[in-house]
Amino acid sequence: MSFRPEECLEKLNSRDKDFRYMAISDLINEIQKDNFKIDQESERKIITKLLEMVAKDGSGDVKALAVKALGPLATHAQETQVQNMIEKLGNYLLDDGMQDEIRDISSIGLKTVIAEIPDTQLDTVKLVIKILCTRVVDAIAKAPKPEIVMLCLDILNDLLSRWGKEIGKQKALYEKIQKSVLPQLTSPQSAGRKKAIGCLSYLSLSTPDDIFSELVTHLANNIGSAKKVDQLRTFVSAIGSISRSVGYRLGKHLPAILPLLFQHFEKATGEDDEVRENCLQVFESVLLRCPKESDAYLEKIEALCLKYISYDPNFDSDNEAHDEEMELSGEEDYDDGDYDFSDDDDVSWKVRKGTVRCLIASIKTRPERLNIVIDNIVPTLVKRFKEREETVKLDIFSAFGEILKQLNIVHAGKDSRLTQQIQDQVPSIVTVLTKELKGKSLKTRPGVFQLLVELVTVIPGCLEKHVSAFIPGISVALGDKNTTSSLKIDALVFLRCLLQHHSPQVFHPQLNSLLPPIYKAAEDRYYKIVAEALRVCSQVARVLNVEGFNSAPYVDELYKVSVARLKLLDVDQEVKEASIECAGNILTLLGDGVSAEVALKIFVDRLNNEVTRLVTIKVFEQISVVVPKPKVDLTAILPDVIKILTTFLKKQNRQLKQATLSCLSALIKAFGKNNKPATSQFESVIKELSSIINEQDLHLSHLALRVAGSMVRVHSRSAEKVKNIILPPVYELLKSSLFQGLALESLLALYKDLIVSKAKIPADSLISGLVGITNQEGLSKQSYHSIAQCVSVLVAKMDEEVRVTMVDKFVNDIANTKKESEKLLALYCIGEIGRRVDLSANKDLKKNIFKSFDSQSEEIKTAASVALGCIAVGNMVKFFPDILDEIDSNPKRQYLLLGSLREVIVRLSSSSKGKTKLSRFIDKLLSLLFGHTGTEEEGTRNVVSECLGKLALIEPSKVIPELAVRTAQTNTPVTKACVTTALKSALSDKNPAVDSLLSKHIASFLSLLSDSSILVRKSVLLSLNYCAHHKPDIVSEFLGKYLELLYGETKVKKELIREVDLGPFKHKVDDGIELRLASFEVMYTLLDTCLSKLVLPEFIEHLTSGLGDVYDIQMLNHLILARLSKKAPAALLAGLDGLVEPLRAAVTSKPKEAAVKQQVERNDELIRSALRAVVFISKIEGIENSFKFQEFLRTTILQGALSEKYEAIVKEQLDK
Repeated sequence: MSFRPEECLEKLNSRDKDFRYMAISDLINEIQKDNFKIDQESERKIITKLLEMVAKDGSGDVKALAVKALGPLATHAQETQVQNMIEKLGNYLLDDGMQDEIRDISSIGLKTVIAEIPDTQLDTVKLVIKILCTRVVDAIAKAPKPEIVMLCLDILNDLLSRWGKEIGKQKALYEKIQKSVLPQLTSPQSAGRKKAIGCLSYLSLSTPDDIFSELVTHLANNIGSAKKVDQLRTFVSAIGSISRSVGYRLGKHLPAILPLLFQHFEKATGEDDEVRENCLQVFESVLLRCPKESDAYLEKIEALCLKYISYDPNFDSDNEAHDEEMELSGEEDYDDGDYDFSDDDDVSWKVRKGTVRCLIASIKTRPERLNIVIDNIVPTLVKRFKEREETVKLDIFSAFGEILKQLNIVHAGKDSRLTQQIQDQVPSIVTVLTKELKGKSLKTRPGVFQLLVELVTVIPGCLEKHVSAFIPGISVALGDKNTTSSLKIDALVFLRCLLQHHSPQVFHPQLNSLLPPIYKAAEDRYYKIVAEALRVCSQVARVLNVEGFNSAPYVDELYKVSVARLKLLDVDQEVKEASIECAGNILTLLGDGVSAEVALKIFVDRLNNEVTRLVTIKVFEQISVVVPKPKVDLTAILPDVIKILTTFLKKQNRQLKQATLSCLSALIKAFGKNNKPATSQFESVIKELSSIINEQDLHLSHLALRVAGSMVRVHSRSAEKVKNIILPPVYELLKSSLFQGLALESLLALYKDLIVSKAKIPADSLISGLVGITNQEGLSKQSYHSIAQCVSVLVAKMDEEVRVTMVDKFVNDIANTKKESEKLLALYCIGEIGRRVDLSANKDLKKNIFKSFDSQSEEIKTAASVALGCIAVGNMVKFFPDILDEIDSNPKRQYLLLGSLREVIVRLSSSSKGKTKLSRFIDKLLSLLFGHTGTEEEGTRNVVSECLGKLALIEPSKVIPELAVRTAQTNTPVTKACVTTALKSALSDKNPAVDSLLSKHIASFLSLLSDSSILVRKSVLLSLNYCAHHKPDIVSEFLGKYLELLYGETKVKKELIREVDLGPFKHKVDDGIELRLASFEVMYTLLDTCLSKLVLPEFIEHLTSGLGDVYDIQMLNHLILARLSKKAPAALLAGLDGLVEPLRAAVTSKPKEAAVKQQVERNDELIRSALRAVVFISKIEGIENSFKFQEFLRTTILQGALSEKYEAIVKEQLDK
């Protein structure tokens, strides 16, 4: 039924208040419909009536609802009617003679209109600002009545929070607002002062720099001259609120503010604790929001915090000393009431809380100072674990937990010194926390458990000597009838982590007291407790599975508990999954000590259930892969399991397919041999595997080929089926240029299984199938290489006589065949065979390969180069000297011969035997290679670089110093670039001698970041990135010196932009793009591996330019933001204000009018990439306090089509 305005008006004029109320209610419902429409005259009449009702209706409920209706109406109304609303409500509000009730309702009406009007209705927004803002500001300035001023400040707050940016376009209005609001900071009413502070905070977001400076100067002057405590508190609070609002903008004003706050903080008496609290809030805020500028004051702030963290004038210090004596003597009993105080006026705890919050801010935003934090702050925090005020105590736990998180992120357990310093505090920590767990506080005990989880996760094994001390606390948490569900879950999570991260033997003496409460929790009525208890039981199975320990007294009961829950059908999915995992873990580790039939039957049933099938598949695989053999025999159920699993291979669910293939491989390998019922189903499995093998998903192809190999190994009769059904899709796969890696390795293993199986499949038939692939034109080099590897596996397993014949054929093809495809295959096959088998007996081999070097085809020459290197690997004595001699004597073939040399060096340097063979030639090789470092040909330099790097793995003491010397002794950029690039190959192996020498000489290479050559700087950046990724310890100590040079390469440099004349038009070419991209790639890597060496405010500052750079660089910077949101969220939050506008530009970017399809797609992908970064940032803790980012979300991200894209990405992230 459509909306009828005349009926609405009739009811609005009714004498019955219920009719009027219902009419407004119906009107609100109609407005919210998408198809709501109303003519101008009816709109005017309804709005006029509603405004009249606000002032004159006799019913308070009707008035309130009338006001509520005005907001939604304003979004549909004509401008004249919005103006009417604002003016009338403003008149009601500002009329001195108006009743307080009407004034209050009018204020609500204006706030509702402001809240309802969307940012996209810009004309309406401007109208509201024009009509209302000036009137409200004038009223505040004139201060007719305190209550009117309060309401006006409220409305001004709303206007500034919604449309501060739009208001900021009128500088005169901003000045007027500031001048009218500032006097309210000295208002006798505390509520008025708070509202004024709120206005100034919002105002500061968009105010011009000069006005902002005036504001800060005014506040600083008043802080310096304040005589009354109330005034001082107000001005300090204003500074704190503004700093939280504007962030980095306040940074340059800190020298004028912080010294005053330090002065007032230390001068404050016991009665001025709120002043201290307010100062601490400012310190916390500037540490979080102005990290770079506040660094100069950090030590002073930390010193104050460490001094006042124990500030407690109402607590006798003698008692504290007595407590410490009790701790040392081991007297642990105390009650939560020991620290009872009746002094309600004591606010000293707020000071202590403020100090802890400041320390947390410092820890979160400055991971590079972690060593200082652990040295200076950890001992004090541990001492303060005995804090008497619960909220402060929880913050202290949080501070210590944050240190542990940072230790885990920054050092990942690698820094033994820092870890040991925490370990040294463990006895003290245990003493205090075990006391806490015996107490009655339902607030602090969860905090204790959460802190302990962090501790044992970051420093595994740290509580080994103290496990028994925690058993009573855990038992109380799980057994006390007054314990909350959340506390039980926290206790179980801690227990699970304790079991997981400590040696099983530690728990054996505690099992009798530990197990009963766990089993009782597994029978709880709350499903989350049950699920967590079952996860603990899974860890108990690990504890019992220790050689030499008699687990028999415990296994049956553990198994019964898990099976009891496993049998239940009407339980939550979380419990179902946990019970399957638990029972599976018990069977995997202790299966030889229990009767498994019941559980296995249930597992088969659960395999048929869509909800539980995935976890059950993983359990079957887990049971099957136990070495030396599984503890449970699955032979009896294997046919049923394979039958069900085969159906899963038909599903479109990739995760399910992946788990199924992995499970099938393990099951068949462990239980498939001599299992006729199971092997009878292999044919159906093989048919399904054939449909999975394709280039669209190489990982699934790898798993499918592995299953096929498992079937051939356990049941040789399957070999023929595999050959006929699996190999045809394999031939298609071999045509793909993408086919390599694990998938290729699995295929090679399959061919090996086929050739050695009892089915005696002729090698000729397998080889002919492979050779037939090359009849297709346009095969890639990778395809020939893959086919050749398969052929070589088969040839290597042939009888010698047959192998010689096959080799002779390939050697003959190299010289005589006219088809390029046949010649290519022959060369690659000879190379792969020669790598595995000595081919020196063939007299024509070397001659025919060298003859191919003169081919007109580049592909043939490249294949010949590879083949020569490979056969030299098979017989170094025969072939390698020839390669070296040819390099010296045949300049025209040098590139190809260097390629052969590379093949030899790369292949042999990967094994100790190979390194021994190469070491005989090391001096000659170095002389030869260093002689080619100055070549202008990039391809040749890359080959030389790789060879030098690999030789460094063999003779590091000779090669690495030589490389370093050449960075300084040559002025040739190509030589510097060549020797620097060699580092990448030298870092590819675990070799302590290489790492030690590189650490000694790495500065020689990094110093080239200041080289004038783009080529050299790019080589350094690429090698630095590789080193930072694989061997970060080598570069970490030197980073501080070279970060400035690294950041310098992220900027667009005008001198690297040149103009190219293309005739009809000119085109600009930026030669610095690759440098900038390489620099940001290094920064991305450093976040992962050298976070403690980065000064994050500087790091984040340099992302601004990258976010506005070319497509590839922007995309990389979006990834850096996503990584930062995980690794250093507080630091990112502190520097976020400067990144919002570049992100806004990215998400609102549009392709050019004449853009082609590819450019449109790239632009769309850029927007999606930026939105993904925004999604990651939006999840940062405390992001709601970033006003600029929230405004960006509200006004840009959550508008129109962009909102749909954003929501889709949010959903995409949730589904992962």
